[in-house]
Amino acid sequence: MKLIFDIGNTRTKIGLFSNDDLKKTTVISGTPKKEQVMGFCKDVQIDSIAISSVGLDIFDKIAAWFPKCSVLNIDPNTPLPIKTNYQSPSTLGIDRICGVVAGNKYFPESNVLVIDMGTCITYDVINSNKTHLGGGISPGYKMRLDAMHKFTSRLPQVEIEPTIPEIGTTTNHSLLFGAGQGIKAEIAGIILYFSAKHPKLKVILTGGNHLMVEQGNENAIFAAPNLILEGIHDILLHNEKLND
Repeated sequence: MKLIFDIGNTRTKIGLFSNDDLKKTTVISGTPKKEQVMGFCKDVQIDSIAISSVGLDIFDKIAAWFPKCSVLNIDPNTPLPIKTNYQSPSTLGIDRICGVVAGNKYFPESNVLVIDMGTCITYDVINSNKTHLGGGISPGYKMRLDAMHKFTSRLPQVEIEPTIPEIGTTTNHSLLFGAGQGIKAEIAGIILYFSAKHPKLKVILTGGNHLMVEQGNENAIFAAPNLILEGIHDILLHNEKLND
């Protein structure tokens, strides 16, 4: 079994892979603790581990939990199964590159737009020649709500609700409408923008908030909630082949 860590800004997603199959996942708030990881892996033999982290570097800690396993810490210098045209690769989020690696595996003969709806919303395009062309970053749902409260004197702090209002009839619902429907409109517009440049573009939605757009957006072609885990796993396999 291969143990995969996707450590984001606010949560950690962990997966267990056997061959190419994702057998099991869990989501942990914040960074993982030893007892949480060991409980997830109970009665499973771990052969190798890969870690992608956008925040804290906990490679040494995780490696110490599994002293008999090889552990790959994915960073800007890690060999990849794709190329990138990104001009500042040292600042490119590891989660973004993992997303396009998996996106290319899903649709290897196509141009693909990967939209990852986490703390921020990221957009990344990879072409049919396995080259990452770049993309964009914009504020996520909660970040937009937090910003409207923080940078005004009277707008309240609003928590995300499962359903975006169809219209705001209270201030709270107006904030939810503006942030939520604004994101849906932004994504629809960006899909159209890249579709004009790349005909027959495939679109993959992933991330914690992907369902708010996937449901009700006819342009969304494919939802892959575990896309980043799959990309990390693909990078691990690529590096193991290089080391054989």
